[in-house]
Amino acid sequence: MIKKILNKLLFPNTHSSEAYVNFLRRNGCKIGKNTRFISPKSTSVDLGRLEYISIGDNCCLSVVSIIAHDYSWYILARSHNDILPDSGGKVTIGNNVFVGYRSVILKNTTIGDNVIIGANSLVNRDIPSGTVWAGNPIRQICTIDEYYEKRKRNDIESAKYRAKIVYDQKKRIPTIEEMGFFAYLFLPRTAENFEKYFKHLEFNGVVNDSLIENLFFNSEPKYSSYEDFIKDTFI
Repeated sequence: MIKKILNKLLFPNTHSSEAYVNFLRRNGCKIGKNTRFISPKSTSVDLGRLEYISIGDNCCLSVVSIIAHDYSWYILARSHNDILPDSGGKVTIGNNVFVGYRSVILKNTTIGDNVIIGANSLVNRDIPSGTVWAGNPIRQICTIDEYYEKRKRNDIESAKYRAKIVYDQKKRIPTIEEMGFFAYLFLPRTAENFEKYFKHLEFNGVVNDSLIENLFFNSEPKYSSYEDFIKDTFI
């Protein structure tokens, strides 16, 4: 509790995602609902050009830099004895966008809806909706539909990988709680199971998100039980 209070006092605008979002909004940045900054203290949003920046709903931004200005004209003032200030440029991020760790978004760029930007990417061009991009400079990797199909194909193998990591570290079979969202693969769709295993899980900073509840109850598990999943993984 003391640590939280000190953190809030020392970092009034960046101690949490909510505080950072409110600070940016107060100073001219447009940010939609349910948008989260994973590490506000390490994130850099252009404070001198906040009115140029717009971020939509349901976005998740890791440790990122958003730059809406260009101060290179400072060099020209001395090299060419002229004042040529930069007007800045807009940065627009759509809805349901993930921007990965240490990515940089430059001015005069637009990122569409339903987009994934990989870690350490340099966004120096417009990104169309429904796509996955990465790299420096950035390039398209696939469409969001192709990415979905890939994740869907590897869903069970990803769960098994998680289970084996826990086993290797703790020398025992993982608990259902330790499987996190992977419990989606084997839990019967009951209110008791949702309350016990899913309701407390954080989804982009939100606990008990209605989307997770709807997906849980309107789907079918791929295994008949947790025991069947464990047998398929370790036997």
